[in-house]
Amino acid sequence: MKGMKIGIDFGSSSLKIVTDSKGIVVNEPSIAAIDKETGAPIAFGAAADEINGRTVDDIEIIKVIHNGVISDFVIAERMLRYYLQRVCGNRIYKPNVIISVSTDISSLEKKTLLDAVTLAGAGRVCMIDGILASSFGCDIEKDKIGGRMTLDFGHQLTEFAVVSSGSIASSGAIRSGSDLIDKAIIKHLKRDRDIIIGPHTAREIKHKIVSAVKRNSETALMVSGKSNLDMMPISFEVTSSEIYPYVDEQLAIITKSIHTEMAKIPPELLADAADHGITVCGGGALIFDIAERLSKDLSIRCETSAEPTLAKARGMSFMIKNDELFESNGYSFIFKDDIRDRLRKVDKF
Repeated sequence: MKGMKIGIDFGSSSLKIVTDSKGIVVNEPSIAAIDKETGAPIAFGAAADEINGRTVDDIEIIKVIHNGVISDFVIAERMLRYYLQRVCGNRIYKPNVIISVSTDISSLEKKTLLDAVTLAGAGRVCMIDGILASSFGCDIEKDKIGGRMTLDFGHQLTEFAVVSSGSIASSGAIRSGSDLIDKAIIKHLKRDRDIIIGPHTAREIKHKIVSAVKRNSETALMVSGKSNLDMMPISFEVTSSEIYPYVDEQLAIITKSIHTEMAKIPPELLADAADHGITVCGGGALIFDIAERLSKDLSIRCETSAEPTLAKARGMSFMIKNDELFESNGYSFIFKDDIRDRLRKVDKF
């Protein structure tokens, strides 16, 4: 097949791109800085993140992916074009692109993503189940017959799947994730302490002092924001015990939703998953003691994967080098019009 193979994980928090020869070559936030007057993009990814929270009135920061689907088609296409050109350079043949999608994505949402990828410069495209890639990235052995479960705890999307013999035997998804914790932290500080913080600071608090279970010892962090009373800069201390009730509330909502979806898994597969445990990946897996919390709430032993935020990208890198995985799961690189024909007939391919 002519053209290089590229894998794209276009998530709610980050865009990751892998190639068949170099592995992960792009890992940047999936946001864009937009000129409000013209609607034109000013910066993407890391460059846009530098502006985030420091913007003037005529610049807007937008999340290109919301709850696992494209929120702004034009900006998504331009962002993909920018990174594909950066990765591919001036090549004669267009790249063959695999792009991960949620297991519950609709045909219309697939068509939107397909159009964005092909307009951005892809030659042939293959859409794969992102949770399957995450499973391979968590070192789930593709030849094992018994079911192994992976839980991808993302920013705005949480998915799980039981993988047996290298294929998805059962799966589910909820369109919420660890960003609920960010929002809860921001809301608490504004409502209870009259302090305004941006998304950077909320993530810093989440990653450094938030715990999924109540800690025996308290931790504290000095951060900066601005007073909601006089709108002036302020430095302040925030503690783990102060934040925990709001984190606990949001995690309870998320785990209850996961539990409800997992109850739909056939009993034999669920028993296999319980025997082997659940491997947790995604950005939410970075929360301190999240495996302990999930184990308690789901009544199944959980453990976090190594480098959990890179699991899906690693899995995609593995898949693009192994053609038999495509064949065994019914995947293939095909042209845009052929994909559209399939989408007219079935909701999943």
